[in-house]
Amino acid sequence: MKRQTLILIGSLFLASLISAIGFAAEMTGKCPMCGMNLSGNENTVYEIVYTDNTTEAYCCPHCGLYMHTTKKATVKSARARSFISGEWMDPAKMTFVYNSSAVPACAPSWIGFSSKEEAQKFQKGFGGKVYSFQEALAERAKQPKDMKM
Repeated sequence: MKRQTLILIGSLFLASLISAIGFAAEMTGKCPMCGMNLSGNENTVYEIVYTDNTTEAYCCPHCGLYMHTTKKATVKSARARSFISGEWMDPAKMTFVYNSSAVPACAPSWIGFSSKEEAQKFQKGFGGKVYSFQEALAERAKQPKDMKM
């Protein structure tokens, strides 16, 4: 029984290690829109798969939403990380906070959350405005590509 437990623990550790290595490898390089490092921005990454099957990882929803809205006709699918949990999600199911005092990547910040309630809690502490995915796309489409303040 002890041997089986040790094998199980060792297997789980190895699986976690492999997953962490894969995650680290996935987050190398720079954002194709702003040039920011993807490493260090793991909880803000926004990834788009285009109809030609190319995949681009953007450092944050600021860049990802802009590319999503300007290249909408060629977007096959997208996924983004929830800022709090780091989980990959369909951006269409996320809620975004715009222009909070927290700026984890680009400014002004667009930060994605897994629920409206989570976004509203964050907003209470850091300000900003809460948007659904469709509202975020519409708002980001009105804004210039580079918005550093």
